[in-house]
Amino acid sequence: MRFRCPFCLSLLETSLENNTPFDCPSCGRKTFVPKSSFEPDCVIDDFVIRKKIGRGSIGTVYKAVQLSLEREVALKILSPELTNTNVTADFLREARAAAKLIHTNLVQAFAVGEENGVCFMAMNYINGESLKAKLLREGRMSVDESLHIVQQVAEALHYAWQEAKLIHRDVKPDNIMITTEGIVKLTDLGLAINQSEWSDDMDISGSPTYMSPEQFAGEKLDPRSDIYSLGITLYQMLSGELPFKAETVHSVAQQHFSDTAVPLYELGLDVPLKVSNLVKKMMEKLPEDRFRDTETLIKEIWSIRQKTAANKYLVPDVHTISIARLDYQLQNKSAQKQENEQAKTPSSAQIPGKHKSRRDWLFWSMVAIFPVPFIILAVSLLSHPSEKEPGETAFLEDRIAMLEKQLADPNMPPAALSVEATKLMALFPEKRTHKQEDLFLKLKNQIIRLDSAEKAIEFEEKNEYVKSLESQLKELLAAKAGNDNKMSGEIKNSESRTKVAENTSAGMAGRIKELEDKITKQKLTFAAEISRQQALYEKYWKADLLNDLYVQLKEQDYARAEGRLVYKRSLQGKEYNAWFNSYIEWVRHLHDLDDFFDAGKSHVIGKNIEGHRITMINDGNVFFEVKDSGIKSCKWYDFSPQGIYELLQKVKPELAGKQKTLEADISWFKGYTFSPALIEGRPFLKDLCLAVIDSQAESILGIAVYDKNQAAAAADSLLNVLKNTEFAPAAKARLGTLLSAK
Repeated sequence: MRFRCPFCLSLLETSLENNTPFDCPSCGRKTFVPKSSFEPDCVIDDFVIRKKIGRGSIGTVYKAVQLSLEREVALKILSPELTNTNVTADFLREARAAAKLIHTNLVQAFAVGEENGVCFMAMNYINGESLKAKLLREGRMSVDESLHIVQQVAEALHYAWQEAKLIHRDVKPDNIMITTEGIVKLTDLGLAINQSEWSDDMDISGSPTYMSPEQFAGEKLDPRSDIYSLGITLYQMLSGELPFKAETVHSVAQQHFSDTAVPLYELGLDVPLKVSNLVKKMMEKLPEDRFRDTETLIKEIWSIRQKTAANKYLVPDVHTISIARLDYQLQNKSAQKQENEQAKTPSSAQIPGKHKSRRDWLFWSMVAIFPVPFIILAVSLLSHPSEKEPGETAFLEDRIAMLEKQLADPNMPPAALSVEATKLMALFPEKRTHKQEDLFLKLKNQIIRLDSAEKAIEFEEKNEYVKSLESQLKELLAAKAGNDNKMSGEIKNSESRTKVAENTSAGMAGRIKELEDKITKQKLTFAAEISRQQALYEKYWKADLLNDLYVQLKEQDYARAEGRLVYKRSLQGKEYNAWFNSYIEWVRHLHDLDDFFDAGKSHVIGKNIEGHRITMINDGNVFFEVKDSGIKSCKWYDFSPQGIYELLQKVKPELAGKQKTLEADISWFKGYTFSPALIEGRPFLKDLCLAVIDSQAESILGIAVYDKNQAAAAADSLLNVLKNTEFAPAAKARLGTLLSAK
């Protein structure tokens, strides 16, 4: 079993039985072997488990951290009872196929594998809540918000089918996530199946409450099966109840085969007839009676939403991905504007043949107003990544405030406070909120301040010693001058007295020379020490800043990256302004370039790139037409640099003649951090590369303490990345001891 020491975070491996006492070889502290391989701090492949966050039909999902990239993931572990069965092979095969899919409304799979019989799939961790949790909190949802969510899920299903002929097989509220930004994401592609791989002897998989009749029967499936499951989900969203409920799987299956759900419009919930009919058609028993495919379904939803939405212009078009929560404030303004316009016209009672239903008016008002308090509640709840976060933040805030008070006390030794601050630093979670990040930076600066205070005390002591020598020299020089004057006045006296005075003066001169040499030596030593400490201090804060900058840029958190640089610039001397400004300008440039390929950049819609017409830009993805293949998509930087340059020249004239700069930026977005092209023309980026390499090398050397083979493999991987770059010698020097031991 592999697990992480809870005290020093070193990775440990042992064959001892579970819950056995275990001494960490790194820090020497006593810990216990976890009770199972899936406890917090257990390591599976490249992932450290943090906590359990959910359970599905074929496995359990954990919040975890990927060690190599230091990012949070959702790690799905296949249930042990399903290993060594056909499910394992199907899980791995289909998960790998799903990992190739990139769509805003699909959770992205990062890694798939098997270790010691444990099958896993790592996906991007969603900071938000599941549709199931939302329904538990709200009971039921408004008509247009429900349709908005289902429209996005249908887009995800459509994309999976068009790109890989995948059928999800487990569409349900548990597997629909809503991020804090309001993006809807379909998760759990572990059960997805490629239609071409279906066989008569395949296991029946899915969640009985949402499975289609043909799924229960083990028949060959197509997207209409997912449409049925999505229809069950939509019925639940609109009514707050499931259409079919029973205590046994057999009874539920029987209901799916033979029972007819009560139409939504008959439940007295003010669900429009068109919406009720939409759900009914999605839930038809025979596949041929449902919508023939997801595209037809999406078009029907879009058509209905032209009536259900308070502002139809806010409804995303077909195959136009909605990447944010519905703006209900704007919807309400639109509804209010319509009411005001209607108020200016005669009422229906005054116009013959016109009949305005008060019940309809109340219904539409409630559709516009009903979600507001719940959205406010959702925003407040989802702004924190965990239930513990507010308490943790308050605790850290109090401790830092106490440290600040102690810093103001001149009698408190900096060395003691520095130890306390370092211990406090270890209490911060790896994934921090903005509030916690601000506190973290504040504490880091205090540690630097304490370190500087310790050095200042040391320098002050040395300076006092030099001052005492200078004082002695001054006194000796004054005494010598007095003696010389006295000797000059008594020159006519006896020869013996003159010789005594001359000897005294000569002795003073020797002592003066000795003191002058000593002072010069001390000052030189003192200046060298100050210079060395300043260099170490500069190396420390630059490495710390640049490693954080590297992570923030890889996460595309440009605003925080720039803010950190600007803040740090204000703390350092003016001599560093040019260095900071170079990085700030580069971050702004990356931000501008990446933002250019975000949603709403309509000025490139319709233009061609590498012979393909662009139909949509969204969240860094370019959707384009391919002859005889329909719509394809890829990240903008996956096109050739020449193709991107030719496209951008048409809409960004300032890039003219800067093709090499653009190619360097593309190499960054592709992940080639240490590319020679990136540094060419931007020499300041060498500092960034060296800081990241040094940090990675330090991490590898830490691994070597308990697993030299794993560390050697990691060292080879790093050196392979750095091959043919100017950074390879520095990395080899840093890892020299480890490499020589291989």
